[in-house]
Formats: sequence, C-alpha cells, structure tokens
Amino acid sequence: MTPDGIVMYQVNTVLGQTTTISRFENHPRLLSSGRVSCVVGEVDSGRLRLLDGESPIEIVMVSGADSEEPESLDRPWTFNGPGDKPYTWQIMLRSPVLFVSGNAPIPLARYRHAKLGIISRSRRAFLEIFPAGINVIDLIVVTFVSYAKHRWVDEPHHEPNVSAI
Repeated sequence: MTPDGIVMYQVNTVLGQTTTISRFENHPRLLSSGRVSCVVGEVDSGRLRLLDGESPIEIVMVSGADSEEPESLDRPWTFNGPGDKPYTWQIMLRSPVLFVSGNAPIPLARYRHAKLGIISRSRRAFLEIFPAGINVIDLIVVTFVSYAKHRWVDEPHHEPNVSAI
C-alpha cells in the first residue's frame, strides 16, 4: 500500500493450493477501469516462482527453512535470486529484514509490525522498501510472502484468505 492508501499488491491463497501475488498497475489507455492486475509470483509448499517478464524464475532455497526445530524460526532464510545473487531474510530486533548477501550486506527491505497505540502511536503493519530495493520490489514482495507463509502462516490457527499489501 502506498502512503496515500492505494493498494499495490494483492495476495490470494486458495485452501491447500498455491498462493498468488499480484501487482496492480495504472494503464493510461484504460482510463475507464484505471488499474489492471498482473501476477508477479506464486508460492506453494515446495517452491517459489517469480514471474518476471517472459521467463519465470524459480527461487532456490539455500539454507534455513528445512529444519522443523522451533528455534529455527529465527535462523536466516537464504536463497539465490535472479542472476544467482544471494539474498537473506533475517530477523533483526524481532522484524525480518532482507539483505543482498555479500562482503557488506545491503538492506533492501524490512517488515514493520503493527502497533496497538498503547505506549506510542498506533500503526498498521507494513513492508518498508529501502532505496537499494526499489528496482527489485516484486522480488521483495514475493519472497516476503513466501517467508511469512513458511514462518508464520503455516500454523493450524491461521486460515487462508485474500489480503492486500
């Protein structure tokens, strides 16, 4: 969602099936309808596909998510993205942060939890994209959905639904 409250992405999960991530785009030729939806990624229990342009990219897990141990929830989730670049989702101060791995890790995005507003001002949860991540927003959103699905949502008390980012 933009600061103006405009929905940019939609996540749709059908019970027991693939989660589809769609991006809304403005098209000047379609002024009557305004925006169109374009699927940018798919996530299921065994794979993550980034539908980038003409050829889909399979995101390959390197480490971190295969362990069933409870303490593994804080372990980094490393994967190779487009161009075999290594990326890592890592928990920092209770929030997941995406880095481009390397000699000097570069932060691309951070998930900010919602606040109730008891001690400080209330806010909705949001995915903050840093300047270094502007060119890979679809990759950030799709991998975050996969990360969240495998780390948080695959619990028995959660039900699949449609949501907007």
